[in-house]
Amino acid sequence: MSRLDVIKSLLRSAATEAGSRLDRLGIGASLKQTLSLAMARRLFIPDARLTAAVARVPEVIAATVSTRGGRVRIDASFCDGSALLFCLLPASVTFAPHGSKEWSVSVEPGEAALDPRSGDIFAALAGEVATTLWGPFLRKQATRGKTAHAHREADHLIMDLRTLPEVRAALAQRMTATGIDALALQSIAAEEGGLRLLPAFTGLPL
Repeated sequence: MSRLDVIKSLLRSAATEAGSRLDRLGIGASLKQTLSLAMARRLFIPDARLTAAVARVPEVIAATVSTRGGRVRIDASFCDGSALLFCLLPASVTFAPHGSKEWSVSVEPGEAALDPRSGDIFAALAGEVATTLWGPFLRKQATRGKTAHAHREADHLIMDLRTLPEVRAALAQRMTATGIDALALQSIAAEEGGLRLLPAFTGLPL
C-alpha cells in the first residue's frame, strides 16, 4: 500500500468515526437535516425554467407553466393547432441506493394522463429536476440514445430519472455514478412560483 493510500484510508476512518460519534451524541441526524435544508434553499426550479423545458418538447410551439397551491399548471399549444391544459400534483419520490430514482405525480384531470404528450411534458420537467439535483455530475455527458418516457398507472405518471439520457450517461461512469447515488431526494413540492427539491444524502458520515 502506498503512502497516499494510507493517508486516504486514515482520512476515511476519521470521517467515519466522527460521524459515528455524532450519531451517538444524537446530533448526527440533526446535522444531516440541517445540511439538507440549507441545500434545499438553492434547489428551487422557478416557473420560467419549467416553462422553457416544456417549450423544448417536440411539437410544442407555446407553453406556460405556473406553480401554486401544490399544483403545477401546464398550458401547452402544439404544431397541429391542438392544446393541452392540465395540472401535475407531486405525489412521491422513491430513491434507492444503486436502484430506482422515481418521481410520481397525479394528473388533473385524470384523462389527461392518457395523452402521451402529458408524459412527454412530465419527462421534460423531470429533466430539470435531474439537472438541478445532479448538475455537476451531468456536465459534458453525452445525451444520444433513446429518449426517456414516463409510464402511467391510472391517473399517475411515474418517471425513473435513471432513464433520462444524461443520467444514463453519468451512471455509466463510476465516479459520477457514485455522486448520483450519494445525492437523493426526500421530496419535491410545488410551491408558489416553482418546484422545491428537498435533497437527502446517503452513504455520507454527516
